[in-house]
Amino acid sequence: MSALTINQVQYVSSLQCYVCVINKASELQKQQQLFLQQPPQQQQQQQSTDADDNKELEPTAFDTPKIICRGCKMQRYCSLQHLVEDQAHRDFCRVLIDLQKSQNIAHPLLLAGPLLGRAQLQQAIAQLMLAVRVKLRRLLTRRECELIGYPGFCVVCYRLEPLTACTGCAGVAYCSAEHRRLDCCNHTPAVCRTLALYYSPYRLLSNKLDIVQLKQRSDLEHSHLVEAFYAATEIRIDSQPWRSLEQYERFAACSSFSGIASLCLALTHISFVAAPREILSVYVVGAQDLHRSYFQQMHLKFFFLQYPDICQLEVYFIGHKLLARAGEEVLTFMQGGCQRKVVLCTFPKTFERFAKTHKVDPVLIIIYNPDFAAMDTLTEGIVERKYPHAVQPSEQDDYSWHGCLLETLYTYGVPICFTSPTKMQARSDLNCVNVLARGHKIAIQRVYNCTENPYREILPQHNPCPDDDETVIYANNYLEVVFTSIQC
Repeated sequence: MSALTINQVQYVSSLQCYVCVINKASELQKQQQLFLQQPPQQQQQQQSTDADDNKELEPTAFDTPKIICRGCKMQRYCSLQHLVEDQAHRDFCRVLIDLQKSQNIAHPLLLAGPLLGRAQLQQAIAQLMLAVRVKLRRLLTRRECELIGYPGFCVVCYRLEPLTACTGCAGVAYCSAEHRRLDCCNHTPAVCRTLALYYSPYRLLSNKLDIVQLKQRSDLEHSHLVEAFYAATEIRIDSQPWRSLEQYERFAACSSFSGIASLCLALTHISFVAAPREILSVYVVGAQDLHRSYFQQMHLKFFFLQYPDICQLEVYFIGHKLLARAGEEVLTFMQGGCQRKVVLCTFPKTFERFAKTHKVDPVLIIIYNPDFAAMDTLTEGIVERKYPHAVQPSEQDDYSWHGCLLETLYTYGVPICFTSPTKMQARSDLNCVNVLARGHKIAIQRVYNCTENPYREILPQHNPCPDDDETVIYANNYLEVVFTSIQC
């Protein structure tokens, strides 16, 4: 059984039947492919018919599966048949069975002792991830990380069973109706709708919406993502995008403009010459393949719409996790009566190594959600020190932002923009910048201060930090722009 993914992340709650969600996504994908094969006129007719006779995927469609895997006690299914079908779960399940036997525990999450609160739960999650990774002798898949990282438990008392999932989102669970009532202040309708979107089967599908014509530019400093997206595309975003594939695709397309719109906003806070003959050079430092999706042709058209005097753009993707690509990718197209040229260059190496072999001359450096202090692995690090033989670090684990960040700060007079998904991480990232700068006598000038980014993504994510009060977060949620210079 092959899982459909978007950005290599599987959005399936541990409180849902995994096979049911995958099957639903497969069905939606087939519908999507058949729709795209139709002529444009027939597509419009079908959209009108669907609007009149739409079988909505309401959030109340979620139901708690009754069957729990007896081995791992974590994955749920709606039937024994789906349990048998889920072959991909078997290796992971065997490890958890062996772990429970060797530690004489009734549930994998009791590895660190009884669950008495959030701290104990997070320690158990981190310890379990390390133990399973060592037993499997590989990194955990996205599905395995989701299953361990966001397990089923009563969010009030931390009991592991019996559980009933919220029928509105399948994102949280309770051991009783009384505890559901007690949590009503935290699990509000707004939070429920957000989690329903997070766990919608549409999240497993890649977005196929390609916007060709863009209309009107925005006053970026006094606008936000949804407003700027509508001005540029005249496409309205529905507040309940889980109701149909068409609405979800519009919502996801709007969210995907976050990367380029954040870059545009950063440029409004610096002085540069936007001339047709000048090449605007942007470095995406610490880049991953996901970040290339921020620079599709429709996003680049949005950029030139906001900055019509720029005709040539060079984007350098620099990051050690990037896949190697042959040569440069050159895009040319006409927009606003002017030929636009974009060169996309990929360098699968750290910025520290890049600077040793290339001339560093950007107009802007942007770093998307870097996590300089590795806050999302902080608890894992604590467990590693407590259990030093529990994990064997890989080459990826040995990577540190220190060298790349320092090399970035040495790029004097160039605006350095970085985004963060949470306020806590934004403060941590800025603190890392300040500490490193002071230690190397580098002056920092902030020109856009750690503020909520109006161009953050609108597709929700889970917060990996256990001590943060922001449970639902967004990529590029906070934005910082700084300049560096030699300290006097």
